[in-house]
Order: sequence, then structure tokens, then C-alpha cells
Amino acid sequence: KAEYYWGTRCWWIFLVLGILGIAGSVWIEDILISSLLGVFSFSSFWTIKELFEQRERVLKGWFPMNPKRKAEYEQHQS
Repeated sequence: KAEYYWGTRCWWIFLVLGILGIAGSVWIEDILISSLLGVFSFSSFWTIKELFEQRERVLKGWFPMNPKRKAEYEQHQS
């Protein structure tokens, strides 16, 4: 959904969330919370990869493009 509504411009939000999650995971001593933060961080970093792959899927026509951002898709097809 992030790629549909915001495109790949929001990748840095997931980078910040991932870095904060790693820092929290290292800093917190509780093993359960630390592990959950580690999983959250990994998911945030994985989302960055998926954002750019989803854009490619949209350009191939496998998924619907957001009509409000049609110019952005046309720019990448050239």
C-alpha cells in the first residue's frame, strides 16, 4: 500500500524506523522486547526493497498503478 499511495519517496521513513529498531534492540535488556524490535527492524529494511520491487511490478502491469501518480510511472518507463 505504501508504494500505491506514496511511491518510493517514503523509503527513508522505513530506513529511520529500521535504524531506531536496531538501536532499541541493542539497548533494551529484555530478551523478548529486544527480539521483537529486531524483527521489526528487519521488516522495515525489507519494506525498502519491496517498495522498489513493487514499482517495477506496477511498470510491468502486474499490479494497478495509482492514477493520481500516473506521471511518476510514465517518467520511469522512459
